[in-house]
Amino acid sequence: MDAGVGAVVIDEEGRICQVDADWSTSLGLSQETLLGERLDALLDPPPSWDLLTASRPWRGELRLRCGGAGERWLRTHLVPVLDEAGRMRCCTLMFEPLPSASAHQGVEGGSRAQLLESVADSASDAIVVARLERLEVIYANRAAHLLFGCDPESRDMIGRAGGQFWPEDGLAVLEALLPEALAGGWRGELRQRRLDGSEFLADATIFALPSPIGAPELVAGMLRDLSARQQAERQRRLAHFALERSGDEVFLLDAEARFVYVNESMHETLGLSRAQLLTMSVPDIDPLFPQERLQELFRRLLDEPSIRLETIHQRGDGSRFPVEILASHFVVDGEPYYSCIGRDITERVAARRALEESQEYLDTLIDTLPDALFAIDAEGVVTIWNRAIEQMSGVPREQVLGKGGRAYATAFYGESRPMLIDLVFAPPEAREDILRCYDYVHRDGDVLLTQVYLPRVFGGRGAHVWGKAAPLRDAEGRVFGALEIIRDITELKEAERALRLSEARFRSVVSNTPVMIFEFDADGVFRLCEGSGLESLGLEPGALVGQSVAGFLGADTGVETHIAQAIGGDKVQFTAALGRQVFETYFNPVRDPGTDSGVSVIGVAVDVTERTEREAELRQRTDELTRFTYTVSHDLKSPLVTIRTFLGFLERDIAAGDEARIAKDLGFVRNASERMTRLLDELLELSRIGRLVNDPTEFSLREVVDEVLELVAGRIVERGVEVTVSDAPAWILGDRPRLTEVFLNLIDNAVKFMGDQSAPRIEIGLERLDDALVVVIADNGKGIDPRHLHKVFGLFERLDLEGDGTGIGLALVQRIVEVHGGRIWAESPGPGQGARFCFTLAGLELRTAG
Repeated sequence: MDAGVGAVVIDEEGRICQVDADWSTSLGLSQETLLGERLDALLDPPPSWDLLTASRPWRGELRLRCGGAGERWLRTHLVPVLDEAGRMRCCTLMFEPLPSASAHQGVEGGSRAQLLESVADSASDAIVVARLERLEVIYANRAAHLLFGCDPESRDMIGRAGGQFWPEDGLAVLEALLPEALAGGWRGELRQRRLDGSEFLADATIFALPSPIGAPELVAGMLRDLSARQQAERQRRLAHFALERSGDEVFLLDAEARFVYVNESMHETLGLSRAQLLTMSVPDIDPLFPQERLQELFRRLLDEPSIRLETIHQRGDGSRFPVEILASHFVVDGEPYYSCIGRDITERVAARRALEESQEYLDTLIDTLPDALFAIDAEGVVTIWNRAIEQMSGVPREQVLGKGGRAYATAFYGESRPMLIDLVFAPPEAREDILRCYDYVHRDGDVLLTQVYLPRVFGGRGAHVWGKAAPLRDAEGRVFGALEIIRDITELKEAERALRLSEARFRSVVSNTPVMIFEFDADGVFRLCEGSGLESLGLEPGALVGQSVAGFLGADTGVETHIAQAIGGDKVQFTAALGRQVFETYFNPVRDPGTDSGVSVIGVAVDVTERTEREAELRQRTDELTRFTYTVSHDLKSPLVTIRTFLGFLERDIAAGDEARIAKDLGFVRNASERMTRLLDELLELSRIGRLVNDPTEFSLREVVDEVLELVAGRIVERGVEVTVSDAPAWILGDRPRLTEVFLNLIDNAVKFMGDQSAPRIEIGLERLDDALVVVIADNGKGIDPRHLHKVFGLFERLDLEGDGTGIGLALVQRIVEVHGGRIWAESPGPGQGARFCFTLAGLELRTAG
């Protein structure tokens, strides 16, 4: 049987790894015999290794050993497949008979397609075969489908026009390179286009497939996507650039510690050229690492991923400097290498040395402090225990340093218990237990202060101590420990006790005096301030010491002049107003008997606020009584005049027997008498306010408003008024019946004076005015002329003369509000634009019910 078309694949070692079984059988060769053998078992002579690993395909004739059939020359097409590094991964050798008519028929048959598919479909490179005439794809392996974005399962790339896989200008490039490709093959980089339109750069090999009829009919292409290689190459260049420009020394060593690579920083730092360093080994620049120690380090690197150490490097001029080395181990082609990064740590070593010196200085300083001091880390382990605390506690530092479990507390209390320092790290839920161990703890930011008596210190003598604890923070502000300072204040406590006894005797005389007694110096600054008169100002004895007298009494009193007069030796008397308080003030100079010069001034201030208020109230009541007398005489006289007038008419009409006019006269008399009765009742009610007071109770704003709305419900329904009430949780402490009158009067007035409003509306709510809570009752009724707003609360003032009011209601409301520590006012843009009545109460607040 003649040798037909067949193929053989060899691996990267040149051994046969795949054979076309039918073809080998037709040659009288066993597939099992050939697998694993070198090519000289099949070819005589075999192609050279350079030819097998070349980057381009090769075509030629080779002599085939045909087993028992002898030898035969076959046309051979050799296609190497290389990896990304250019090394041969495998090589396919395709054989076909030398040209003849029968061979031509075989090429056109299906055996070639089956062969190409079986051999090439497993390749990682894309392989595409197209007809030269129309560039129609007749074969594409799996890698080609994936590279060009086609479905490898359906083989949908086959049958497509090859032009759609080229960019717009790509076909012109193909036409230019085809002659070379057909002549012997072409290789280079080409831009290709995927099915989705995206483009990519490929390493391409294009060549004509042999044809038995002579002229090539098929052209094949092998393509490799360069995107990954470009990225890898870019990363390699960047990595190399980073290594070269690194501020650290970077070098590679072989197994003998010889330099096989050094970066730019290393040869600049050492003052040696790269060429010099590449002839040297580590002991030439590192006096601390002879070969024996290096080999020990290399052995450790076999078990450890990396090792960090400090050593010394020597420059070319002989100077030395400290370095930190990070070393690791890797293997290339079976040979061990060592990657090292060296960093100049001259500044670090200097800083470390300075830190050690500073630590020694700090230790000495802490030991010479007169106050007892100790510190702990975040785990509660004692890190500092100075000499003063040794003397106080009687416990040497060797017994507590490095100890946890509150060993510091045992030194003071004989047991493990919380101390002030524990508050630094204590979670919120544990702080209460610690605070119970002390009478008080004052916090000033992060600093904690306390005083306590320690009975066990100083050999059982005991001492009153002042304690101060604070967190220790690093440069970033993180807490890494805590410090407590303990100071013996026993002598201070005894001195304070003696001073308190002396002061108590003095204060027992001064503090019970019902005036304010003070002393100030020549600069006008308080030295002393005592007396029960301070209570009216809400001040504690001594609260004004160190403050300016002029600033306290106020410049408007002319106090600076009075101070100058008193310092000059004159006695001064004047009245000073401090807020609502009024003081009758006396300055008496204190003179130095030796020089007769003024050294200070003793002052006495008597609170005359109540007397002044009573005098002002008396004047106000006198003025009000005068106005009241005039107003009452006028308003009461009006119904009396009406009664007297219609009594005369009544006598005349009775005499005349005119019953109709008699009834009319009696009606006028009755109305006038009823008006007088209402006036007298409301005047009596007004007079009672402030004298007759109900016990204060607490109730919600909504309760009293709902009660009033029920009382005026008839008028509201009759007039069709829409009422809106706020749901704010407001509560009132006061005289409920009186405050009910306030809401009743204001809401009833809002309904009564709604005018001809077609959609009457009343809103009852709350607002904030500065710090005060304000009740607002607003309507859209008749409104009030802004010129008359100041008169609405006047006694007997009636802005609407058509109404049936007495003019006392709003005066009554104002009086009730003022008795409750509030004020009331009215607002209105003008007639026909509604009005707002607003008032405050001392006992009004917002809070949750209950």
